[in-house]
Amino acid sequence: MKSAKLFFIGLHIHLILSILVLVMLFIDQWGGFAILFFWFYLLMIAVVVITGWVTVVMAFLANKDQKYNELKKAWLLLKLGSIPFYIVNFFYSFFVWFILVVASRGIFILLVPIPIILTCTFIYQSGCVSAFYINSLRYKLMVNSSVLPYSYQNISSIHYLLQFIPILDVISTLVIWNQCKQYNGGYK
Repeated sequence: MKSAKLFFIGLHIHLILSILVLVMLFIDQWGGFAILFFWFYLLMIAVVVITGWVTVVMAFLANKDQKYNELKKAWLLLKLGSIPFYIVNFFYSFFVWFILVVASRGIFILLVPIPIILTCTFIYQSGCVSAFYINSLRYKLMVNSSVLPYSYQNISSIHYLLQFIPILDVISTLVIWNQCKQYNGGYK
């Protein structure tokens, strides 16, 4: 799914621009170029969020059209491939917002929910892609249940929920991936 790749790239561009916008604002001190760059940054956030929703729709369609391999690639990219993004994003955001809140003597604490909500939106979008993949995987395994060992027939429905919770989503992904890797006969 090309939309998943675009979303993945967009996440990283967002992170790079998050760093650059602070540098620009610090150097230019809200001058003309810094404000223009800040508006570009906000536009890019909107583009990344929209791309994330397009990816969710495309995952739904891939699930409906039984394009399991495309869905699996998107799932692995957005869950395992984006781990470095979320780690850097967490530490960078924590550091920057800590400095901003301390420097403003607490005034900027009102703005702290904005990056948290944005990151949660990204997690929710990748979680939706994961839920569609798990749904397709469970369906495919159910159809092939006569040739599968019992341990592969049931992928727990708790994985749907786990895909929306940070850190637990990665553990769930690894469990499902390992379970599917062990099975060589049908759904790869």
